[in-house]
Amino acid sequence: MTDQNKRTATAQKRGILARPLDALIFLLPLLIFYEVASLRCPDRVIAFNMLHDFFELFGPVGRLTPGLAVVVILLATHAASGEPWRIHWKASAAMYVEAAILSIPLFALNWAVPLSATVDCATGAFSELAYGVGAGIYEELVFRLALISIIMLVGVDIFRLPSSGVAVAAITASALLFSAHHHLPIGSEPFDPIRFAFRSAAGVYLALVFWFRGYGPAAGCHAAYNVGLLTVGFAQ
Repeated sequence: MTDQNKRTATAQKRGILARPLDALIFLLPLLIFYEVASLRCPDRVIAFNMLHDFFELFGPVGRLTPGLAVVVILLATHAASGEPWRIHWKASAAMYVEAAILSIPLFALNWAVPLSATVDCATGAFSELAYGVGAGIYEELVFRLALISIIMLVGVDIFRLPSSGVAVAAITASALLFSAHHHLPIGSEPFDPIRFAFRSAAGVYLALVFWFRGYGPAAGCHAAYNVGLLTVGFAQ
Protein backbone atom coordinates (compact mmCIF):
# COMPACT_ATOMS: atom_id res chain seq x y z
CA MET A 1 0.00 0.00 0.00
CA THR A 2 1.41 3.42 -0.97
CA ASP A 3 1.81 6.26 1.53
CA GLN A 4 -1.06 8.12 -0.14
CA ASN A 5 -3.32 5.08 0.10
CA LYS A 6 -2.32 4.62 3.73
CA ARG A 7 -3.27 8.22 4.45
CA THR A 8 -6.60 7.77 2.69
CA ALA A 9 -7.37 4.52 4.49
CA THR A 10 -6.48 6.03 7.89
CA ALA A 11 -8.54 9.14 7.23
CA GLN A 12 -11.53 7.07 6.15
CA LYS A 13 -11.33 4.95 9.29
CA ARG A 14 -11.34 8.13 11.37
CA GLY A 15 -14.36 9.45 9.48
CA ILE A 16 -12.45 12.44 8.08
CA LEU A 17 -12.68 11.73 4.36
CA ALA A 18 -16.11 11.34 2.85
CA ARG A 19 -16.70 7.82 1.52
CA PRO A 20 -16.42 7.77 -2.30
CA LEU A 21 -19.72 5.90 -2.68
CA ASP A 22 -21.54 8.47 -0.55
CA ALA A 23 -19.85 11.25 -2.51
CA LEU A 24 -21.06 9.69 -5.75
CA ILE A 25 -24.66 9.61 -4.51
CA PHE A 26 -24.27 13.25 -3.45
CA LEU A 27 -22.80 14.35 -6.79
CA LEU A 28 -25.01 12.27 -9.08
CA PRO A 29 -27.95 14.75 -9.20
CA LEU A 30 -25.51 17.61 -9.90
CA LEU A 31 -23.76 15.57 -12.59
CA ILE A 32 -27.04 14.64 -14.28
CA PHE A 33 -28.24 18.25 -14.11
CA TYR A 34 -25.10 19.49 -15.82
CA GLU A 35 -25.15 16.83 -18.53
CA VAL A 36 -28.84 17.42 -19.30
CA ALA A 37 -28.51 21.20 -19.13
CA SER A 38 -25.49 21.13 -21.44
CA LEU A 39 -27.73 19.85 -24.21
CA ARG A 40 -29.15 23.38 -24.33
CA CYS A 41 -25.85 25.14 -23.56
CA PRO A 42 -23.22 24.99 -26.33
CA ASP A 43 -20.39 26.22 -24.07
CA ARG A 44 -18.80 23.53 -21.93
CA VAL A 45 -16.63 23.91 -18.85
CA ILE A 46 -12.96 24.19 -19.80
CA ALA A 47 -11.99 21.35 -17.46
CA PHE A 48 -14.67 19.19 -19.11
CA ASN A 49 -13.12 19.89 -22.51
CA MET A 50 -9.67 19.11 -21.11
CA LEU A 51 -10.89 15.72 -19.92
CA HIS A 52 -12.63 15.07 -23.23
CA ASP A 53 -9.45 15.91 -25.17
CA PHE A 54 -7.40 13.68 -22.87
CA PHE A 55 -9.66 10.68 -23.42
CA GLU A 56 -9.59 11.28 -27.18
CA LEU A 57 -5.86 10.50 -27.09
CA PHE A 58 -6.90 6.87 -26.62
CA GLY A 59 -9.55 6.83 -29.33
CA PRO A 60 -12.99 8.23 -30.20
CA VAL A 61 -15.09 9.16 -27.18
CA GLY A 62 -18.64 10.37 -26.63
CA ARG A 63 -19.76 13.60 -24.99
CA LEU A 64 -20.71 11.69 -21.82
CA THR A 65 -17.24 10.23 -21.32
CA PRO A 66 -16.02 12.83 -18.75
CA GLY A 67 -19.19 12.37 -16.72
CA LEU A 68 -18.84 8.60 -16.83
CA ALA A 69 -15.22 9.05 -15.73
CA VAL A 70 -16.43 10.76 -12.54
CA VAL A 71 -18.67 7.78 -11.77
CA VAL A 72 -16.00 5.19 -12.58
CA ILE A 73 -13.30 6.97 -10.56
CA LEU A 74 -15.47 7.21 -7.46
CA LEU A 75 -16.60 3.59 -7.76
CA ALA A 76 -13.00 2.43 -8.26
CA THR A 77 -11.80 4.52 -5.32
CA HIS A 78 -14.51 3.05 -3.13
CA ALA A 79 -13.57 -0.47 -4.21
CA ALA A 80 -9.91 0.21 -3.41
CA SER A 81 -10.83 1.56 0.05
CA GLY A 82 -12.27 -1.79 1.11
CA GLU A 83 -15.37 -0.11 2.51
CA PRO A 84 -18.66 -2.06 2.43
CA TRP A 85 -20.90 -1.41 -0.58
CA ARG A 86 -23.56 0.23 1.53
CA ILE A 87 -24.85 3.75 0.89
CA HIS A 88 -25.00 6.05 3.87
CA TRP A 89 -27.96 8.12 2.73
CA LYS A 90 -27.80 10.54 5.65
CA ALA A 91 -24.13 11.21 4.99
CA SER A 92 -24.83 11.85 1.30
CA ALA A 93 -27.70 14.21 2.11
CA ALA A 94 -25.62 16.00 4.75
CA MET A 95 -23.03 16.85 2.10
CA TYR A 96 -25.44 19.41 0.61
CA VAL A 97 -25.47 21.27 3.92
CA GLU A 98 -21.73 20.77 4.30
CA ALA A 99 -21.10 22.15 0.81
CA ALA A 100 -23.09 25.29 1.61
CA ILE A 101 -21.21 25.81 4.87
CA LEU A 102 -17.82 25.17 3.29
CA SER A 103 -18.56 27.77 0.61
CA ILE A 104 -18.88 30.58 3.19
CA PRO A 105 -15.12 31.32 3.33
CA LEU A 106 -15.13 31.66 -0.47
CA PHE A 107 -17.89 34.25 -0.26
CA ALA A 108 -15.90 36.07 2.43
CA LEU A 109 -12.85 36.04 0.16
CA ASN A 110 -14.95 37.27 -2.74
CA TRP A 111 -16.21 40.15 -0.59
CA ALA A 112 -12.69 41.01 0.57
CA VAL A 113 -11.05 41.01 -2.87
CA PRO A 114 -12.39 43.62 -5.33
CA LEU A 115 -13.10 42.53 -8.90
CA SER A 116 -12.72 38.90 -7.87
CA ALA A 117 -15.60 37.54 -9.92
CA THR A 118 -18.36 38.63 -12.25
CA VAL A 119 -21.64 37.25 -13.56
CA ASP A 120 -22.51 37.26 -17.25
CA CYS A 121 -26.27 37.66 -17.10
CA ALA A 122 -26.51 37.93 -20.90
CA THR A 123 -26.11 34.19 -21.37
CA GLY A 124 -29.17 33.42 -19.23
CA ALA A 125 -29.68 32.07 -15.74
CA PHE A 126 -30.08 28.43 -16.76
CA SER A 127 -26.86 28.35 -18.79
CA GLU A 128 -24.89 30.14 -16.09
CA LEU A 129 -26.15 27.84 -13.33
CA ALA A 130 -25.35 24.76 -15.37
CA TYR A 131 -21.87 26.09 -16.09
CA GLY A 132 -21.34 26.85 -12.39
CA VAL A 133 -22.32 23.34 -11.32
CA GLY A 134 -20.18 21.75 -14.05
CA ALA A 135 -17.18 23.85 -13.05
CA GLY A 136 -17.47 22.58 -9.49
CA ILE A 137 -17.52 18.95 -10.62
CA TYR A 138 -14.89 18.96 -13.36
CA GLU A 139 -12.45 21.58 -12.10
CA GLU A 140 -12.20 19.75 -8.79
CA LEU A 141 -11.72 16.48 -10.65
CA VAL A 142 -8.87 17.85 -12.79
CA PHE A 143 -7.09 20.23 -10.43
CA ARG A 144 -7.67 18.56 -7.08
CA LEU A 145 -8.41 14.86 -7.43
CA ALA A 146 -6.22 14.16 -10.47
CA LEU A 147 -3.43 16.72 -10.14
CA ILE A 148 -2.83 16.48 -6.39
CA SER A 149 -3.00 12.67 -6.49
CA ILE A 150 -0.50 12.51 -9.37
CA ILE A 151 1.94 14.87 -7.66
CA MET A 152 1.70 12.90 -4.41
CA LEU A 153 2.20 9.64 -6.30
CA VAL A 154 5.28 10.88 -8.14
CA GLY A 155 6.81 12.81 -5.24
CA VAL A 156 6.16 10.42 -2.36
CA ASP A 157 5.76 6.95 -3.84
CA ILE A 158 8.30 7.20 -6.69
CA PHE A 159 10.92 9.70 -5.52
CA ARG A 160 10.42 9.01 -1.78
CA LEU A 161 10.29 12.71 -0.87
CA PRO A 162 8.85 13.86 2.48
CA SER A 163 5.07 13.69 2.23
CA SER A 164 4.52 17.02 3.99
CA GLY A 165 6.69 18.95 1.53
CA VAL A 166 5.14 17.21 -1.47
CA ALA A 167 1.67 17.96 -0.13
CA VAL A 168 2.46 21.68 0.12
CA ALA A 169 3.87 21.64 -3.41
CA ALA A 170 0.82 19.76 -4.71
CA ILE A 171 -1.65 22.15 -3.10
CA THR A 172 0.28 25.17 -4.37
CA ALA A 173 0.62 23.81 -7.90
CA SER A 174 -3.05 22.84 -8.09
CA ALA A 175 -4.10 26.32 -6.94
CA LEU A 176 -1.87 28.18 -9.40
CA LEU A 177 -2.78 25.99 -12.38
CA PHE A 178 -6.46 26.18 -11.45
CA SER A 179 -6.24 29.97 -11.47
CA ALA A 180 -4.15 30.12 -14.64
CA HIS A 181 -6.50 27.95 -16.71
CA HIS A 182 -9.19 30.65 -16.57
CA HIS A 183 -6.94 33.04 -18.51
CA LEU A 184 -5.62 33.05 -22.06
CA PRO A 185 -4.42 30.97 -23.82
CA ILE A 186 -6.36 28.14 -22.12
CA GLY A 187 -9.32 30.15 -20.86
CA SER A 188 -11.11 33.14 -22.33
CA GLU A 189 -10.13 35.87 -19.87
CA PRO A 190 -7.16 38.21 -20.35
CA PHE A 191 -4.71 37.99 -17.46
CA ASP A 192 -5.70 40.10 -14.48
CA PRO A 193 -3.50 39.97 -11.36
CA ILE A 194 -6.37 40.53 -8.93
CA ARG A 195 -8.51 37.77 -10.41
CA PHE A 196 -5.49 35.49 -10.61
CA ALA A 197 -4.67 36.11 -6.93
CA PHE A 198 -8.28 35.57 -5.89
CA ARG A 199 -8.60 32.27 -7.74
CA SER A 200 -5.20 31.12 -6.46
CA ALA A 201 -6.31 31.76 -2.87
CA ALA A 202 -9.63 30.04 -3.57
CA GLY A 203 -7.70 27.16 -5.12
CA VAL A 204 -5.65 26.71 -1.96
CA TYR A 205 -8.82 26.63 0.13
CA LEU A 206 -10.52 24.10 -2.18
CA ALA A 207 -7.37 21.97 -2.13
CA LEU A 208 -7.50 21.91 1.67
CA VAL A 209 -11.17 20.92 1.55
CA PHE A 210 -10.22 18.12 -0.84
CA TRP A 211 -7.30 17.04 1.35
CA PHE A 212 -9.32 16.79 4.54
CA ARG A 213 -12.78 15.85 3.22
CA GLY A 214 -12.30 14.40 -0.25
CA TYR A 215 -13.44 15.06 -3.80
CA GLY A 216 -17.21 15.07 -3.20
CA PRO A 217 -17.30 17.85 -0.57
CA ALA A 218 -14.71 19.88 -2.53
CA ALA A 219 -16.78 19.68 -5.72
CA GLY A 220 -19.95 20.48 -3.77
CA CYS A 221 -18.31 23.46 -2.07
CA HIS A 222 -17.11 24.80 -5.42
CA ALA A 223 -20.51 24.32 -7.03
CA ALA A 224 -22.32 25.87 -4.06
CA TYR A 225 -20.13 28.95 -4.28
CA ASN A 226 -20.69 29.29 -8.03
CA VAL A 227 -24.46 28.87 -7.71
CA GLY A 228 -24.65 31.27 -4.77
CA LEU A 229 -22.59 33.89 -6.57
CA LEU A 230 -24.74 33.58 -9.68
CA THR A 231 -27.95 33.76 -7.66
CA VAL A 232 -26.84 37.01 -6.05
CA GLY A 233 -25.71 38.36 -9.42
CA PHE A 234 -29.03 37.65 -11.10
CA ALA A 235 -30.95 39.12 -8.15
CA GLN A 236 -29.17 42.46 -8.48
